[in-house]
Amino acid sequence: MARRRRHAKESPIEIALAADWRASAVMAALCFFGPRMLSAILDTSPLLKGLGVVFSTIGTALAAVFGAIAAIKLAKRLLTRHRQPERPCPAPANGHVLNGAPRNEPTIPTAPGPPDPPAAATPQAWSIDVLRRIEWKRFEDLCCAFYVEKGIRARTTALGADGGVDIHLFQDDASPTQATAIVQCKAHNSRIGVKPIRELRGVMAHEKVDKAFFMAPGGFTDEARAFATEHRITLLDARLIYAMITRLPVAARQRLLALATDGDWTTPTCPDCGKKLVARDSKRGPFWGCRDYPRCKGTMPMRKTDASARARAMEMH
Repeated sequence: MARRRRHAKESPIEIALAADWRASAVMAALCFFGPRMLSAILDTSPLLKGLGVVFSTIGTALAAVFGAIAAIKLAKRLLTRHRQPERPCPAPANGHVLNGAPRNEPTIPTAPGPPDPPAAATPQAWSIDVLRRIEWKRFEDLCCAFYVEKGIRARTTALGADGGVDIHLFQDDASPTQATAIVQCKAHNSRIGVKPIRELRGVMAHEKVDKAFFMAPGGFTDEARAFATEHRITLLDARLIYAMITRLPVAARQRLLALATDGDWTTPTCPDCGKKLVARDSKRGPFWGCRDYPRCKGTMPMRKTDASARARAMEMH
């Protein structure tokens, strides 16, 4: 009970980080003007005059902190306004159409590098292991398609900054353009901490939705689960996602499996250009880099499963 009570009492900084930029701006204004008004009152008393200076100094410092938070959040919001429009969920297709329309410009040749992990075999049935091996972009497409199979209108965000939302769900026929819930997807092997969940709560406030889902096969920390429970955010790990998929009719399950495992379904997609990444080495260890470098500088860290598969491939060579 003590742990739960501690999560319920958030500090002003935590509230500002989770809420919309306007809330941070209001808090900055209160911290700046409030102590000054109090200082003007205290200045009328010779005994309390010194306290006014102290309150004004503290208020200025807090106003700077909340003002910085508001400025950063507003800048992120303005940047996300310029992202590509949302798109409907993709349907199963041959090749790599699922990762975005192919581009016609020539690919810049790159020097031979370390061998990539061997191509993953196409699974014939759903399993928790399949969910944990799907690359991040395909996982988003799978999550979106799952809601469509459930009869819910869903749209995914395009490549680039997503503003903290990967999928919008629409279930209100009276307001068809107003999202009723938002979904964030993270195809991580490690557990998701509380920070991304707090950020999702802030997006809920900004988009004026009361419900959100966070889908991550790697699971969540106890702190993240406690925060999500208090703010109407449903956390879905590999076990729960697998259970939801297997409850669908057989035909729907097979459609989702075909979508999820079509073509190269384990090599990550470049977050900037949409092409498949290639394995590269650095002083800090292996990572995924865009095959069009230096034209595109998109990179991603390697998951433990990717690094292990690559190590086996290098041993074979």
